[in-house]
Amino acid sequence: MTGAATGLQQLQQVIGYRFNNPALLKRALTHCSALRSAVSGDLERLEFLGDAVLGLVVAEYLHQSFPEEPEGQLSRMRANLVCRDSLLVVASDWRLSACLIVGDGERGEYGIKSPSIVANAVEAVIGAVFEESGWDASRRVVLTAWRPMLDDIGRVDPRDAKSRLQELTQGKGWGLPEYVLVDRGVGYQPRFEATCSVQEKVVGHGSGERKKLAEIAAAEQAWSKLTDE
Repeated sequence: MTGAATGLQQLQQVIGYRFNNPALLKRALTHCSALRSAVSGDLERLEFLGDAVLGLVVAEYLHQSFPEEPEGQLSRMRANLVCRDSLLVVASDWRLSACLIVGDGERGEYGIKSPSIVANAVEAVIGAVFEESGWDASRRVVLTAWRPMLDDIGRVDPRDAKSRLQELTQGKGWGLPEYVLVDRGVGYQPRFEATCSVQEKVVGHGSGERKKLAEIAAAEQAWSKLTDE
């Protein structure tokens, strides 16, 4: 079995779905830069489909899980879960970059040069699962891959604390808050530590299992400190 074939087999194991038509998965992982005579290819078309499926799965989950939340809050939560950063978290968990087929100009010494291509490929894979097996299969893939982030969003809305802090600092003419993250490495709990500075003064500290959670915690502390002064 070739390295490429092995990579596709491992990817299917990680996402929890085995394609009846492996060629469909390969199409989802082939960027237009690898095609000589196409403005857009199968990855881009399947990304379009997968983006819609992902949004609906997340919307359904939030609607059912948070029956007391207003529409605006649900929309903010969904936006955070389907943004590029969240897609890149899933891509990293799936080790997707190694499976992507791109033109020579798109792959560098440290992998795919454009994070957008990697993020789009996650949606393309979701779209491919939907195309082959429909709603139930693609929903399972999404909920499995997004489970840690869905659990996190249930504890705190990642956009809320940072947005409140940004509105406060900009309203007072202090500029934007700045965050510095430290990754303590696999095995440490919590893994990430963050500091939040306003006008070059550290006003908040936080920690979490994910980068965003650490920044949220730091923003919450900073907001509390600045509003108490």
